[in-house]
Amino acid sequence: MNDVFGNKQCEPPFAKSKWYRHGEYDYNECIYQPTKWEESCRFVVMRIRQEKADQKQLNLPECEGYVYRIFVTNLTERPHIVIANYNRRAGVENLIGEAQREGILAVPSRNFQSNHAFFQIVMLAYNLWRWMKLLAGHCEQKQRRGLEVAESKKITIPDHTIRIARLKLLYVAAKIQYHGRRDVVKYSLHDARAEGLIEFLKYLDKRRKVLPLAA
Repeated sequence: MNDVFGNKQCEPPFAKSKWYRHGEYDYNECIYQPTKWEESCRFVVMRIRQEKADQKQLNLPECEGYVYRIFVTNLTERPHIVIANYNRRAGVENLIGEAQREGILAVPSRNFQSNHAFFQIVMLAYNLWRWMKLLAGHCEQKQRRGLEVAESKKITIPDHTIRIARLKLLYVAAKIQYHGRRDVVKYSLHDARAEGLIEFLKYLDKRRKVLPLAA
């Protein structure tokens, strides 16, 4: 079984000549057998300059000015690839935690079929919010490439959890009116955030028109 897990207790000896740079950080690896371990294992490490990192991490004494992320693995890829794979798994754990906070832990009954339907509805709502956040992030990227939008007029919901993003949308001033046999949502022109939300809704309309309908 291929695996990788973080380790903050050991201080394996990484050879100075084996450090290499990939992107913004340095990486290294070694084979090391900690005390009371039954066999030697492969350790990989990411070295980060202290001003860019969390100060809670344990420092290795031979290199001041850096903090380290150390992992034990049986994967054979280069260290930066192994650590990137671990980071993606950590991202999934964050999504699971967010889905739990959004209601999936609120089991409504002792009936299996009722709980099955409840979980389906919760996950559908959660995935719709995630989809909207991803599209909002894509919309902001398009705006940066074209017309620059003032920070006060952006919604910036991709950078927040679903709960905070939802609150940001609820705080945009608006009212619902019935006009021409249609329910219409009107946003306040005096709310600087309304322009960002309107731009996002226009972006959704454009995406809806160009994407083919599902069969």
